[in-house]
Amino acid sequence: MTYNLSQIIRDKCKEAGFIKSGFAKAGIAHPESEHLKQWLDKGLNAGMKWMNSSFEKRSDPSLIMEDVKSIISLAYFYDTPAEHKEDPGIPKISRYAWGKRDYHKIIKKKLRILCKEIEELESGIKTRYYADDGPVMDKVWAVRSGIGWMGKHTNVINSDFGSYFFIASILINRELEYDNAAAELCGSCSLCIRSCPTEALYDDYKLDANLCISYQTIENRGEIPGSIRSEGWIFGCDICQEVCPFTRNKFFTEDENFYPSELHFNKTYDELLKINEEEFNNMFNGTPVKRTKYSGWRRNLLKAKKEVE
Repeated sequence: MTYNLSQIIRDKCKEAGFIKSGFAKAGIAHPESEHLKQWLDKGLNAGMKWMNSSFEKRSDPSLIMEDVKSIISLAYFYDTPAEHKEDPGIPKISRYAWGKRDYHKIIKKKLRILCKEIEELESGIKTRYYADDGPVMDKVWAVRSGIGWMGKHTNVINSDFGSYFFIASILINRELEYDNAAAELCGSCSLCIRSCPTEALYDDYKLDANLCISYQTIENRGEIPGSIRSEGWIFGCDICQEVCPFTRNKFFTEDENFYPSELHFNKTYDELLKINEEEFNNMFNGTPVKRTKYSGWRRNLLKAKKEVE
C-alpha cells in the first residue's frame, strides 16, 4: 500500500469527529487581506480593536509559523433538532451557545490529540492549531480548502450541512494534496441580507459589526444603542443563518455538549431575570454565555424584554 500523508491526515481528522476537512497551500491571503484592511480602516469591526493589532499575522500565516507549508481546515458540526419557542416572551440564545461547554475547550482538546498524532507520522512534522482563537483568517482558509463557500452573510456555507459548524485551523510544515475551493451557490438569493433586522448586513458579503446583534450582546461591554433592537436575542443572533436555504438538514450533531441546557433554554424573561450573579456563574461556567458576564446578561435581558412589552 502506498503511503499517503494527506489521506492519513484526512482519516485522522474524521476519526477525531470533524465532519469535513480540507487542505490549502499556505501563503499571503490575497486579495482577502486587502478586504480585511479596508474593513478595519472603516471601523466596521466596532470595538474589536484587537483585530487591528493582529492584521499582519492574519494576512500572512508564516508570521505565526515560519516554515508553514499548508493550512488544514476543519469543520465541527453543532446543529441540533431543538428549536426556540415561537413566543415573544421567550428570549433567544445563539444556537452554538445552547449547551453545557464552550466549543473552544471541546475542539482544542480534539486538536491537541489530533496534532500529536499527525506529528508522530513523520520525523520533523510541526503543527500549530487554532479554534477561532488566534490571528488566523479561518474562514478564508476554509473557503480555499473546499470546506464551503463564503455566504453573503459572511459565514461559510457547505451545501451538505449548512453553516452551523465551527471552523478550526491547523498550520503544518508539509506540502499536502490540496483541495479545490467550493463552488459559490448563493446565486441571486439575498434572504440573509433582507432578513437582518438592524441592517448590519448592508450588502452582499458586507457586515458592519457596529450594528450586529451578536456583537452588541456579546462583545460590547457598554450600553447597547437604543437604535438597535435586540429582536428577542440575549446572546448572539442566528437570523441570517436561520433563513438560509442550506441551513436545515435531516441530520444533527451527536455531540451532546451542544444540545440545549434545560436550565436556561426556552425560559421566560422573568425566569431568567430571577437568576442572581452566583447562580449565573454556576449555570454558565465553562460555556460561551459566561463571556458576556452577569452585567451583560442582565443588560441584554432587560433591553430585549422592554422591546416586547
